Amino acid sequence: MNISLFLEVEAGADLDAILHALDSIQAEYSDGTDGLHGYLPASNTSFGFGIVDTPEALVAEGLEVEWQVGLLGSFHFRASGFESAWKEICRFTKRYAATCGYRFVLSFQFESVYAAMLGKDLVFPGPAAP
Repeated sequence: MNISLFLEVEAGADLDAILHALDSIQAEYSDGTDGLHGYLPASNTSFGFGIVDTPEALVAEGLEVEWQVGLLGSFHFRASGFESAWKEICRFTKRYAATCGYRFVLSFQFESVYAAMLGKDLVFPGPAAP
C-alpha cells in the first residue's frame, strides 16, 4: 500500500524555496516543463511539485483559509516505510518553512493535516515530527 501526502502552498510562491529546501536535504530531482520531480534518497520517497495555473481553494479538509493555493506538491511512499519517509519529509518541511515566506498545509491524502504554516509558526498537528 502506498501513502500520499500533499503540500498546498499559498499563491505567489515559486519553486525557488522548494529547490533550496530540497538541496539542503540532498534530494535527487529534475526540473522539467511538467514541474519538479525526484526522490528523497534515504526513504526513496518520490515527490513532485508544480505551479497551479489558476489559483484554487485549499482542498485539505478541516481548515478554512482566505488564501488560494498556487503551488502544489506531493510525496509518495510505501506504508511500510512511513517512519523513514516522515523523517525526511519533516526535514524538508522545516527547511521549506524557514525560507518560503508563504502559508502552506501538508496533509495526508487531503484528509488529515500533518503540518501547517498558517502564520509565523510551523505546527505538526498530525504525527509527531522527529
